[in-house]
Amino acid sequence: MITDAEIQTALPALAPGNAAVITGAASGIGLAAAKRLALMGMKIVLADIGGARLDDASRAVSAIAGDDAVLAVAADVSKADEVH
Repeated sequence: MITDAEIQTALPALAPGNAAVITGAASGIGLAAAKRLALMGMKIVLADIGGARLDDASRAVSAIAGDDAVLAVAADVSKADEVH
């Protein structure tokens, strides 16, 4: 398994305190990535189409990173007017 130190050496942007925007964050790979980055001490913006799954994901990631380190945004990133 790759360690946090190895990841941060290879990708310095993935350092504690930096922020990551995760799309498709309410489930699957997006949620898993958000949780892993939260464990590494990163601030997380969760973007998904919204609903109960996004709320659940926000609570789960906040339990790892803390409420101040997580922002959930309901948006369909495939639609330009929802991203700007």
